[in-house]
Amino acid sequence: MKEYIEELIKLQNNLMSVFKRVYPEVKDYNLLLDCPRKGELEVNGQKWLFIKHGKGLKFIRNKPLPQLVVNIHSYLSESDVLDEWRLEQYFESLKISYSKSDISKCLNELTLTQVLKKISEQQYKLNGS
Repeated sequence: MKEYIEELIKLQNNLMSVFKRVYPEVKDYNLLLDCPRKGELEVNGQKWLFIKHGKGLKFIRNKPLPQLVVNIHSYLSESDVLDEWRLEQYFESLKISYSKSDISKCLNELTLTQVLKKISEQQYKLNGS
């Protein structure tokens, strides 16, 4: 599972980097008041759609198939942050089944080994970033 977590963090970094470059007018990464409601991005030759929701962005890869989902629903300005919900949605899009307890256990193990650090009740951040 660790490799999928690393893959998700890398995707989040790539998506947000391209998003910031394509939409430089977006300055409010807390409430997204100046953010378009939806749009498209090309990231490493892949086509991604994004949809603004609440204080986050849901990215959906359309090409190549299969669709992938990366839902950055909080800590938008820190793309090295993740939580169980992000992982669950990402795993579902990959057609990989892990139980909530599997995900929680893995996140706790990665925290104990200092790969991740817990920054709130539900969020974890890649250590050293």
